[in-house]
Amino acid sequence: MRKHEASEERERSIFNNLVVVVVFTSLILGFIFYFNESSPNIRKVALQNLVEQFGRTTLNAHWQWQNEGRPSSILLIEYGAQGDEIGRHPLAMTHLGWPRLEPTSKGCAVLWQEILDLDLEVEGFKMYAEFFDGVQLSNNALASICRYRLSTGPYFEYKVYTGQVSKIIS
Repeated sequence: MRKHEASEERERSIFNNLVVVVVFTSLILGFIFYFNESSPNIRKVALQNLVEQFGRTTLNAHWQWQNEGRPSSILLIEYGAQGDEIGRHPLAMTHLGWPRLEPTSKGCAVLWQEILDLDLEVEGFKMYAEFFDGVQLSNNALASICRYRLSTGPYFEYKVYTGQVSKIIS
């Protein structure tokens, strides 16, 4: 009888240990899922900041172009967060007052670097620049766009001839 009781006690102890492990694992997985889903997507937040900077810089270039009498190029001045000048470089402009680019994906990549003064990446992830010809899209040259996207997920578009920057699209 004692052998039987000892065997039952061992089985009960193993069962209790198994229940503790299952509950603990479930709690850990629940916390991981909760914190992963509730924390913002860092790449998307970083991209949103770059989208805002891109839009602000192209708009500033447009107003500078108008203020200087609509020249074919301007000296784009970059300012830091404190309002101090951090750089300047020439920027070719179209007759409509927006930064000029070669109508190719490479031209869109060069525009990114000229406007943001950054490599084509977000938080260490490669960005892709793509050019879409407005004539092929909708038979309207003014509808041409540069699309900037991560390999998966969010992207934004810049309308080449109107200067409009779209919000991030997931």
